[in-house]
Amino acid sequence: MKEHWNDGMDYGFSLIRVMMRIVGVWPLQQNDLVCTFRWFFIFIAQSFTVTGLLVDFFKNCGDIKDSLEFLLIVDACFHGWTNIILARVYMKRITINVNCAIDDWSSSTEERSYVTMIKYARLGRIITIFHVIIGLLATLSYFPSIFFGNQQQVVTIGNDTTTLWNFVIPASCLFKGISYSTYKAVFVMQLLQAFILYVAECGNDNFFFAITMHLCGQLELLRIRFVKVERKIADRNHYRNFLRLWIKRHNKLITLAKNIEDSFNITLLIRLSISTIVIAISGMRTLVSFKHRNYGDIVKTMSFIQFALMQSVMFTHAGDVLQSQSDSIVSAIYNSAWHEFSSSAIKDLIFIIMRTNIPLQLSAGKFFYITRSTITDILKTALTYISFLQAMAE
Repeated sequence: MKEHWNDGMDYGFSLIRVMMRIVGVWPLQQNDLVCTFRWFFIFIAQSFTVTGLLVDFFKNCGDIKDSLEFLLIVDACFHGWTNIILARVYMKRITINVNCAIDDWSSSTEERSYVTMIKYARLGRIITIFHVIIGLLATLSYFPSIFFGNQQQVVTIGNDTTTLWNFVIPASCLFKGISYSTYKAVFVMQLLQAFILYVAECGNDNFFFAITMHLCGQLELLRIRFVKVERKIADRNHYRNFLRLWIKRHNKLITLAKNIEDSFNITLLIRLSISTIVIAISGMRTLVSFKHRNYGDIVKTMSFIQFALMQSVMFTHAGDVLQSQSDSIVSAIYNSAWHEFSSSAIKDLIFIIMRTNIPLQLSAGKFFYITRSTITDILKTALTYISFLQAMAE
């Protein structure tokens, strides 16, 4: 039976584990020397990537022809870089959640527990696969357009004439006047950099969703136990034994939810804020491209919008389900026949309701809580920006 439940854990986290191991942030490898060295090497490499992007922008070494694509590259680089840093900073705390998830799959033998946990694990797996596929489509629509559509350009910067190339990651300051053969080598190197950024961005986001969904599954199982409280509390001599176990379990789940909140609230704030801007500018670019019948740019821009929307839906759905499952425990206790219990049992249930009346919620940087309505707020704000940009363009 133990292997069966470990297979369930592997079902929900196998793909995520591979991605996080690549960038050295898989929580269960926090004390592994090779993993630490790999993370340090990737951190240094991506720090140079972000620094080079900022230098290229502020020094204006080259010709930034597409501000949207440059914004998207900066967004991806910064998001992947912060994911690498924050995942390492909070690795010890989030390791507790992973170990508890492994224990949940290994120790429980009830069929209902398996059905509930596999339901949330399946949702996490499906979302992970869709997220990875959409990210690959956005990548495949961008990289070939850079390489095959590339043309050698001779421009004048100040008093100097130099040769510029289109790079995957803008780096005109570092690679001015290079030959075509050198450019191809740099292009391959930047493909590797982009792959690492892509893995860092997708891996950490999908891990957040999967571990939050597992926590939601455990809250649902706890709610089911409280639904059955009426039958168990009829035995006044023994109700405190199992009620004590449920209270202890609920307190543990509260701690796990706090670990997720503390580890990911900064990432959520950055991601949701930038996604609003990306969707707005991408929508404006789609309208302009459609007007000029540039269908290649339309396909490329729509893939960017889909990726940003997918990330926003992941975050908001996870926050909304966590809050609703937390609230459902209060409803389960309140809807039971509590008036038929003993006075001591009623007092215990009142204290439980008082604690569960504070729902478990995820916030974006401690500024606002994330629910399903957050995605509608993002779309409304993006549409407002599009209307404003369209009015300015006209």
